[in-house]
Amino acid sequence: MPAKSFVKSQFVKPKAIESRAYQVKLAGSVLKGGNSLVVAPTALGKTIVAVLVIAHTLGKKPDKKILFLAPTKPLCLQHQKSMRKFLLLKPEETALLTGSLVFKKRAKEWERAKIIVATPQTIENDVRHARISLQNVSLIVFDEAHRAVGEYAYVYIAKKFAKGNGLILGLTASPGGREEHIKEVCKNLGTKNIEIKSLEDEDVLKYSHKINVEWKSVDLPPEFNKIKALIEHFMKKKAELAHKFGLSKTSSLKAFGKGRLIAMQNTVRRRISTSGGKNPSLFSVASAIASMMKASHAHTLLETQGVNTLHAYFEREKNKKGKVSRATTQFLASMEIVQAAELAEQLSEKGIIHPKFEILAKVLQQQFELKPESSAIVFNHYRDSIKRLVQELNKIPGIRAERFVGQAAKGEEKGMSQKEQAEKIEELKDGKLNCLVASSVAEEGLDIPSVDLVVFYEPVPSEIRLIQRRGRTGRLKAGRAVILMAKGTRDEVYYWISVRKEKKMHHILYRMKGKGQAFKEKENLPVEKKTGKREKQTTLHSFDSGEGKIVVYVDVREKDSGVASLLKEMGCSVVERQLEVGDYVPGKEVAVERKTVSDFVSSIIDGRLGKQLINMAESYERPLVIVEGNKHELFESNLHRNAIIGMLTAIALNYRIPLLFTDGARETAQYIYVIAKREQQGKGTDVRLRIGRKGLSLGEQQRFVVESLPLVGPKMARALLKRFGSVKGIVNAQSKQLQEVENMGQKKAKLIRQVLLSEYEEEE
Repeated sequence: MPAKSFVKSQFVKPKAIESRAYQVKLAGSVLKGGNSLVVAPTALGKTIVAVLVIAHTLGKKPDKKILFLAPTKPLCLQHQKSMRKFLLLKPEETALLTGSLVFKKRAKEWERAKIIVATPQTIENDVRHARISLQNVSLIVFDEAHRAVGEYAYVYIAKKFAKGNGLILGLTASPGGREEHIKEVCKNLGTKNIEIKSLEDEDVLKYSHKINVEWKSVDLPPEFNKIKALIEHFMKKKAELAHKFGLSKTSSLKAFGKGRLIAMQNTVRRRISTSGGKNPSLFSVASAIASMMKASHAHTLLETQGVNTLHAYFEREKNKKGKVSRATTQFLASMEIVQAAELAEQLSEKGIIHPKFEILAKVLQQQFELKPESSAIVFNHYRDSIKRLVQELNKIPGIRAERFVGQAAKGEEKGMSQKEQAEKIEELKDGKLNCLVASSVAEEGLDIPSVDLVVFYEPVPSEIRLIQRRGRTGRLKAGRAVILMAKGTRDEVYYWISVRKEKKMHHILYRMKGKGQAFKEKENLPVEKKTGKREKQTTLHSFDSGEGKIVVYVDVREKDSGVASLLKEMGCSVVERQLEVGDYVPGKEVAVERKTVSDFVSSIIDGRLGKQLINMAESYERPLVIVEGNKHELFESNLHRNAIIGMLTAIALNYRIPLLFTDGARETAQYIYVIAKREQQGKGTDVRLRIGRKGLSLGEQQRFVVESLPLVGPKMARALLKRFGSVKGIVNAQSKQLQEVENMGQKKAKLIRQVLLSEYEEEE
C-alpha cells in the first residue's frame, strides 16, 4: 500500500491534512471561480476544503482577517478547534465570538485574531452598530449556507461584505430541493460558482463509506384505524363547510393538507378584514378551519407516533390556561374527538405506543448484540414521543438511551442547555450511552460523532433533513440507516417527497453548474436494502423469471385495484414499485394511467390530472389513459358538462394522449396484458422506469417552444436543438440545413420555415 501524502502549504501544519485530490480540486475551483457554493455530504470534509482556501488566502493577504460563520455556538467551537488543529497559527490568532462574550472582549478578540469563528447573529449585531467593519476581511466562510434566505443574518452579512473585494465560500450538504430556494441562497450569498461532490464520484469512492439504507413498514392496528376514522369524520364535516364557502373546489380530505389549510386561513382573514368584521359566518368558517388544523395534527400524531403522543396532545388542549379559542372549544366538544380522546387514553394506559416501536426495539437490540461497542441515534420530531421512547428503550437490556432535544422549553418540559447537550455527546463518545433519541437539533450544527446506526422513527418531507439525518452515519466507516414507516399513512408520503426532492436538488444543481445534463442517479426504488454506491437503473428484464415472460411494473398504490392480481392470472410477472409516472409500465415507451370515473372527475377538480398528463407526455413516447366505467357516468357527476368535455378534448388535442374506457378491472388488465405482450415479445429491449417532470428547466422550455412547430415532436425537437444549439439557431437555419437533421424532409422543413418567417396575420 502506497504511503499517504499530505497537503504542503505555508499555513498548514505538516502531516495534518491528508492530500485528497477531490478536496484540493474543490479548493482550487473556489479560488479560481470566485464566490462559490460547495455542496457535498458531511463525510466528504467540507471543512477541509475551507481550511485549504483559508490557508491560501492567508498567504495572499496576510494583513487581512478571515471570518468563519456557523449557526450555533457548539458548531463554532468545533470549527475553532479545527482551525487550531490544521493551521500554523498561534492559538490566540483564532478567536471565537458569540453573544455570550461581552462586546469589549469581542472587540479585543476581533483586533487580535487573524481568523474569527462566530455566530452570524453576533457579527450582524456588531456590524449594524458599527462596532466592527468587514472592510478588513478577505474571506467569509458561511457554514450551513442553505440558511441564507429570508431575514437570516447570513443575508445581511453577505450583502455588506459584497461591497468589498473579498471572497465568499458557502458550505452545505443540501441547499434545498426547490430551484427558487437554491437561487435565493446563491443570490443572497453572491455565489456564481457551484461546486458539487457526491459519495459516488470516482475521485471520492476510495474515501467514502457506504450507507446501507433500509425501510421497514408496519400496519396500523384496528384500534388505531378506529380513532383515525373518528378524526377523519370530524375533518370531513369541516371540509364540507369550507367547500360550501368556496374555499375549496372539493370536500375531499386530500385537498386539505397543512399548506392548503394555512392558505384558506389567510383567505378568510382577508375576507373578514374586507367586510369590516360584519359577517358572522366568516368567523364560523375561520374557526372551522382552525379546528380542522388541530384535527389534522392529531391525525398526523396518531399515524406517525401513536396513541401515547396523541393522548398527550389531547390533554394539553384540554388543560390550556387562559382564554380558550372558539376553534379549540369546537374541536374538544365534538363527539368524534371526545370518543377519539377516550380511546387514545385507554390504549395509552395499556402501554400501547405504536407498532413501529417493536421494530425500533428489535433493530437496536440486534445492532448492540452484534456490535456491543456501537452507537445509534433515533430521530423523532416530537418531544412527547421522545420522552416515551427513552423510557421504554431503557427497559430493554443492552440499550442505554437518553433524550437529546433543543434548549427551548415546550410547555412544562424543559429543554437542554448547550452544556447538557455537550455532556450527552461526550457520554455517547465514551460509551456510557449507546443511543440518543433526538429531535431535529441533532440534524445539524452540533459536533456529534459518527454513529453506526441512524433510525428515522418517522420520515421527513425535507431533502435537507433527510441528507442531514442520514449523514450522521457512514463518516468513518460503513453505516446503516433504517427508516420506519406506517403503511398507507403520511409516513409513506413524506418519505417519497424527500426522495424526489433530493433527486431534484441534484438535477437542479448540475444544471445550474452548467453541465447541461441531469444528475444521473440510480432510481430510488423501495428495495429492502440499497447501498451508497451507484447501481444500474432497474429494468423489467431484471425481474424476468423466464425467457419470454411478460413483465409489468405496477404502482404499489394500485395493488388493491384488482388489476394486478388479474395480470398475474393472465401469466404476467407483476413487479410492484412506487412509480413516479403512471400506474402501469408495460413497455419501454408506454405508461398507463388508470382511473375510475369518480377519480377522473376529482383529479380534474384538484388539478392532479393535468400534472399527470404532462409527466407522462414528457417521460414516455406512448402514454395512455384508461378510465374504468361508462363515459356517460362522467356527465352524471357534479362537475359541469363543459369542464368534462374541455378536459377530454384537451387530452386528445393538447396532450395527444389516447384515452380508453373499459367496463372494469378485468378489461383494463386485458388491455395492459395485450400492450405488454406486443411491446416485449421478440423485441429484446429493456423497459426502464422514468421519473416525471419536476418543473420546466431551460432546456425543457426550449424544447417546448420547438415542439410547437409543425410536425415536430419531442425526438425531432431534441435533434433540432442538438444540431443548431439554440432556438435562435433553428430560426436562422436555411431549409437545406434543416433537412440535414434525421427524418426532416423537404416538406416538413418548408412548413417550419413558413411558420417562422411568414408575417403575422391577425386571427379573425
